[in-house]
Amino acid sequence: MTTPEKPAWTERRLVTIIAEAVLEDRLLADLRRWGVGGLTVVRAEGDPFGSRVGDVAGAFLRLECVVGDATAERVLNGLAASYLERFKVVAYDHSVRVVRGAKYP
Repeated sequence: MTTPEKPAWTERRLVTIIAEAVLEDRLLADLRRWGVGGLTVVRAEGDPFGSRVGDVAGAFLRLECVVGDATAERVLNGLAASYLERFKVVAYDHSVRVVRGAKYP
């Protein structure tokens, strides 16, 4: 009988945020404060909530970060408290499997 190998992956959360581009500096500062160590930011286009702001190229950002459960909770709670009522922001998370899980606390 052989010993099962330890999986090469670890369960983490992928948090995705779609937000107005004017919020970039503020969001980045808050995400770091909430414990996010690294993330990806890309310019996005769209028509969220029927807004004319979507007509401007790059008027939105898509931010994604892979984090542990506690950090995901801090991020989503922080967004709910500071952004969701005042700005055009959509945020969600889901479970992902990552290699080198220690990089994503």
